Amino acid sequence: MATAADILGLNRNSKVPARWGRHYQWLCAERERLFARDCSPTEVSSVKMDNLGEAAAEESQRCLSLVAACATQANIVDVLDAIRRIERGTYGICELTGKPIEAERLRAIPWARYSIRGQNELEKTGFGRKHGLPALESLSEAALVDDKEAGEDNEADKNEG
Repeated sequence: MATAADILGLNRNSKVPARWGRHYQWLCAERERLFARDCSPTEVSSVKMDNLGEAAAEESQRCLSLVAACATQANIVDVLDAIRRIERGTYGICELTGKPIEAERLRAIPWARYSIRGQNELEKTGFGRKHGLPALESLSEAALVDDKEAGEDNEADKNEG
């Protein structure tokens, strides 16, 4: 039976250096696992607007499905790039420093493009930084800040008048 990679022409019989044989096999297995995921959009149901709880739950599920599909697609790109680097003979070399990527790093992140030093340099310049959610403040903290700013505005208005 043909795999998705066979159909898409991604399985090439190129010579893989013995040094990277295990990485190559793992990356190919990971590629197949990722291709097997269902990334199709969830169906839109006919939840009526009078049941806001169900509508909100459905919208949340749709958003989570979209996030998962985007993450899967990003992982597929990373894995395919790593497979190509093995085939080209550039796997295991930091794209920034040109030095070998640490073996422990490649075991942990087989699609790594940068050494630890290279990754640190990227993060210092603001590139390669993981995007995270901003810190949340409690409603009481936000209310205190709003009250304080409103008080300052009232004080400034009194001084002007």
